[in-house]
Amino acid sequence: MNRKAILLAVAMLGTGRLILTGQHQTAPGVFTSAQAEAGRKAYENTCGRCHTYTLLGRKGDADELPPVSSLPAAYRKFIGNPNHVPPLAGRAFLDRWGEKTAAELIARFQVTASDPFFQFEGMNDDTTVNITAYVLQVNGAKAGTQPLTRTTGVVVNSLIQ
Repeated sequence: MNRKAILLAVAMLGTGRLILTGQHQTAPGVFTSAQAEAGRKAYENTCGRCHTYTLLGRKGDADELPPVSSLPAAYRKFIGNPNHVPPLAGRAFLDRWGEKTAAELIARFQVTASDPFFQFEGMNDDTTVNITAYVLQVNGAKAGTQPLTRTTGVVVNSLIQ
């Protein structure tokens, strides 16, 4: 009888372990709340002009805000016609960037920020890191105590809740 009780206890523990290991584990926060907030402010003053303040990009619709006609001529030329700008949030963004690392996303933002079409005041490496933290947060990643850096090698999809 004792043997049956032990076997039952082992079976129950094994089942619990299986359930726990099957749970989805998300990576700890790889950016701070302060970085995401600084990134939001920087995004609104830079990237948001073209990618929109919702981060959903532009599909070329006439009613998109801010209107493309309100943007500087250099931006309009860079965007081109039909005024398509890729999203920085949502399924399309995650399909494109989800399997890449945070460092790769930061590097892409840095390339864009250094393009001669864009002369954003105060845009530097720290700013693009902060903008990346904001973009990750909008896509569902949670802030933590560890600051995001240009070398953060965590895969974007592993951060999304």
